[in-house]
Amino acid sequence: MEAGALHAPGRLARTSGASARTIGPAAALTRLGAFTALSLFAALHWSGQLRPAPNAATLGVVFAAAVAGLALIALGARPLQARANAGAAVVGVALLGLAFVAAGVPLRQLVPDRWDDLAAGIVQGLSALPGVSVPYRGADEWVRLTVALGGGALIALAAVLAFWPRREPVIGFPLGAAAALVTLYAVPIIERGPRRPMLDGAIFCVLLAAFLWLERLRAAQLGVATACIVLATGVGALVAARLDGDSPWLDYQALAERLEPQKAAVFDWNHGYGPLDWPRDGREVLRIKARTAAYWKTTNLDLFDGLRWRSSGTLRPNIADSEVRRRRTWVQSLRVVNRGLRSREFVTAGTAFAIGDDGPLAVQEAPGTFVTGAQPLRPGNSYTATVYTPKPTEAQLRGAGTDYPDFLAPQYLSMVVAPPTPGVAAATARFTPFGTDSISDPDFPYAGTTLVEPLLARSPYARAYELATTLRERSATPYEFLERVRDRVQDGATYSETPPPSVNPLMTFLFEDRRGYCQHFAGATALLLRMGGVHARVVSGFSPGRFDPDRKEYVVRDDDAHSWVEAYFPGIGWHTIDPTPAIAPARSQTTDGGGGAGAGSASGQRPDLPGGGQLGDRPFASGDPGATRADEGGGRLVPALLGGAAAVAIAVAIVTFAIARRRRTRGVDGGPAAPELSELQRALARSGRRPAPDVTLARLEASLGGSEAARAYLRAVRSQRFGPVAAGPTPAQRRALRHELGLGLGLSGRLRAWWALPPTARMLKLRRHRP
Repeated sequence: MEAGALHAPGRLARTSGASARTIGPAAALTRLGAFTALSLFAALHWSGQLRPAPNAATLGVVFAAAVAGLALIALGARPLQARANAGAAVVGVALLGLAFVAAGVPLRQLVPDRWDDLAAGIVQGLSALPGVSVPYRGADEWVRLTVALGGGALIALAAVLAFWPRREPVIGFPLGAAAALVTLYAVPIIERGPRRPMLDGAIFCVLLAAFLWLERLRAAQLGVATACIVLATGVGALVAARLDGDSPWLDYQALAERLEPQKAAVFDWNHGYGPLDWPRDGREVLRIKARTAAYWKTTNLDLFDGLRWRSSGTLRPNIADSEVRRRRTWVQSLRVVNRGLRSREFVTAGTAFAIGDDGPLAVQEAPGTFVTGAQPLRPGNSYTATVYTPKPTEAQLRGAGTDYPDFLAPQYLSMVVAPPTPGVAAATARFTPFGTDSISDPDFPYAGTTLVEPLLARSPYARAYELATTLRERSATPYEFLERVRDRVQDGATYSETPPPSVNPLMTFLFEDRRGYCQHFAGATALLLRMGGVHARVVSGFSPGRFDPDRKEYVVRDDDAHSWVEAYFPGIGWHTIDPTPAIAPARSQTTDGGGGAGAGSASGQRPDLPGGGQLGDRPFASGDPGATRADEGGGRLVPALLGGAAAVAIAVAIVTFAIARRRRTRGVDGGPAAPELSELQRALARSGRRPAPDVTLARLEASLGGSEAARAYLRAVRSQRFGPVAAGPTPAQRRALRHELGLGLGLSGRLRAWWALPPTARMLKLRRHRP
């Protein structure tokens, strides 16, 4: 009988280190080929989660994993296990580093002192994954990097597990490698599904079976094994079709939604002027990559309804919003990553021209602003936007003149005036543009009033109109008028988040109690500008936030919510003005242009926009109509995956049974074996205790230590083979030999001994009838 040498007297010994770590070259190369095919098939499915799919990088990682497998096989033949392990660790680290590079991680991020920034980016990508749809077309580079890196890491892990050098007469941990490759294939199947789920599942089943068993089969067994795999694959396909139903077995979409951030910020961008008491915890809501800083706009509040500023929703979206000067820094592309915001409004800046196709469906609701389609933005969404953000100098603003373009809506020089007489309809007062002397009539005159002056004289805004007229008369240009208005609004005013209640909050803020927050400062400024003939509007959104120099992007938090003013200058466009004092606790401000009218400074840490709050327990669904939902085109994904798993399990059982059956009639190494020797030979092989080829039963009995019952097992086998009585070993003798096989090897050795010499049905029957 064949096997390795016996060493320790009185105990079965393991084979020598060199032969235990080696595997036949043909078997090793067979496993490598099967691994390469399986990993390539699964990796291409993984890369399909991104658009465009990084197939070239994926092929590179698979090729590198195959080369690493060859290196690990070579290391397995080394006589010193410690050196083999050290070399294998180096190969694994190198392969993982290559996976980082292939995923798109910049080389500078791999330097140890940048690992904290790299980890923060990966965490950002991971936290956004539950909210994204696949295939991912978004603009968040960290989501793309994280997805690509996950696939590369799984390939690297599978390669290391498949070919790691070991002391046993096998290499690697094929079951662990198979688990990594199943994950590599299963995740994209669950997320979006293949076009041909049954065919893909069948191919994966065959490749997985080849990886697990092909190296162990002899030429004579290939036909039987192939038939078993084909049969199991067919049964799996039938089972998958039967398991397919209208409702999922596992609602992984609902699970993913529950993993999304539950405290996404929601804002009511219209003005309210009440005390600020909404929760603000400084959590991150946006990351914006832009060439220059800007105030990040959500909506324009174009209507003053006689009490507060709000969005009218009446401006036609197809009219122009601004003249455009094609300066390099005035037109820029933003990349916006939503980290914790629920909003129908896209966050942009200045005048937005377009939202890229890489994000949710965008609908232009008003000139220069966009909203989502059926579903709002949610954490995990990302997109690009092309915007016009002019940065004029003070000289350019002073010389802009008063030649206003015709496309400016009359609404930007209007306000609603509530009548003093109950029951009479409100009137809309339209003011004359700066630089003209004509007087506009109200849209809806009442009580015989036809002019703006008497209309306002009978309203709560008489003092404001008188103030605006005075400041206009003292100003030679719109810019000079703007400066005077800003100075008057700020003069003597105090920033306070608890202003007193008032029937007319802006008038109280301007002329009585001079306390208020950004809504008061912005609302009063825009109202005075309109009364003086300068086209103006209030804007809501976020101040610039904090610039991250390592990642070259602006980090915007919920306490950066803000309101400011935009005034129109001919030949330039809408210019940002932030009248809120620099001493106010707005988180960040910027000098948006060279002039003092927009000047502010970085200050404080708190917001000044009410309306924030928490959402309910269930988040909104994604608004990405261009992405394939997990339950569209892939409704059979989970049943198909279960069917594939069932096919693999059936194949495992059939092939194992076939191989075991053949081994009962053949030797462990392929030669014929007598029935009385097959159990002993199989037990010694499974336990890693192969005797030398020249060892006879008598010599094996003589070298075996331990109990008399264990030696009696060998005597019974020898008697069965050569003697006249063929009774064979007794159950007690089998237990004694099993004990000897696992002696001194701990729990794992005892478990292996049970696998090497399992109890027979006859033994179990005798135990049940024992008195």
